Amino acid sequence: MRTSTALSLCGIGLVACIGAAMAGKHLATAAPQRPPQQPTIDRSKVPQLEPVRAPADLGAEAFEHVRALTGFGPRTPGSPGWTQQLDYVQRHLEGLGLTVQRDTWTDRKELVTFTNLAARIPGDRDERIVLGCHHDTKCTRGHPDPAHNFHFVGANDGASGVALLLALAPVLQRARHRATIELVFFDGEESLDWAWNDAARALFGSRRFVKRHRDAQLLGEEPRIAALILLDMVGRTDLHIQEELYSTRRLRELTWAAAVACGHQQHFFQRAEAASDDHVPFLEVGIPSVDLIDLNGNPHWHKPTDTIENMAPASLQKVADVVLTMLPEVERLYVLGDG
Repeated sequence: MRTSTALSLCGIGLVACIGAAMAGKHLATAAPQRPPQQPTIDRSKVPQLEPVRAPADLGAEAFEHVRALTGFGPRTPGSPGWTQQLDYVQRHLEGLGLTVQRDTWTDRKELVTFTNLAARIPGDRDERIVLGCHHDTKCTRGHPDPAHNFHFVGANDGASGVALLLALAPVLQRARHRATIELVFFDGEESLDWAWNDAARALFGSRRFVKRHRDAQLLGEEPRIAALILLDMVGRTDLHIQEELYSTRRLRELTWAAAVACGHQQHFFQRAEAASDDHVPFLEVGIPSVDLIDLNGNPHWHKPTDTIENMAPASLQKVADVVLTMLPEVERLYVLGDG
C-alpha cells in the first residue's frame, strides 16, 4: 500500500484527513489487534434452515429509503446531509413506536463530532442481538490527488445498510423474538484518511458503542450482546456478499445456510476475503459477529458511480431474506445456548 501525508478537509470545521492511495474499509492487511483470518467454511456441511421470506415489497421499500438518503447528498460527519439523515432515521423509527437513543460525542483527538443511533425491539429475553450498519459516507473533498475529489452520495456504501434496517424494523416488530433485537446505526466507520491505515482513524462509532456496552455490562447496567449481524454494501445490482474471513465461523455457516435455504446462494460466498469493518471492535472483545459485505470485486466502491442507478430492490430483498432466515438460529445458538 502506498502512503503519503496530505491534508484533507471534510466539511466540519477542520477535519484532518492525512491520506494516501486507498480508501475507507479495505481488503485486509496485518494489524496488531485485528482478529485472525480464518479458513473458509465447508459449504457442504452446514445446517438446513427453513426459509423466512421478507414481505414481497420490502426490497422496494428499502430502495425508496436509499433514494431519500442519497437525496441528502454527501453524509460525512457534521455535513448538512449527515444531519438530515440522522433526523430521517430517527423520525422513521419513532414513527414505528420505537425509542431512539442518540449518542453524540466529539473525538478529542480528531475534533470531529459523531452520532450513533440505536433502537431496541424487545424480545423474550433481555440479551441483545445487534443488527448494525454505518450511516456515514466517505470524505471525498479536499484531497491533494484530484482523483479523490468528487461528489459522492454513497448509495451502496452507507445508504443500503441504513435503508435495509429501516425496512426490516416493522417486520422485526411483528415477529416474536427470543432475544431483544437492537438496530444500531454507527457513525465514523469510514477512514478520515483517504488510506485505511489499519483503522487508526476509522471505526469511531463501533468502537464507542462496544466500549460503552462493556462499561455498562461490568456495572450490571445492561445485558450482554449475544451476537452482531453487520450490513454493509448490500444493494448493488450485481450483488455479491463475500465470505468475510474475520467473521465468526459459525455465523458464516448460518449465513450460507440461509442463502441456500432461500435460493440466493449464487449471490453469496462465491469469493472470500477478510475486510476491516464495524464488526472488528465486537470481535476484539469476544462478541460473535458476521459482516455481510459486498466489497471484493465491487467496481463502485468509493467511486462517483456508487449511485442509486447501480442499486437494485431485488438485491436488498435477497439480503433481507437471508437475515430473517438466519436470525432465529442465531437466537437459538447464542441466546438460548442450544448449539
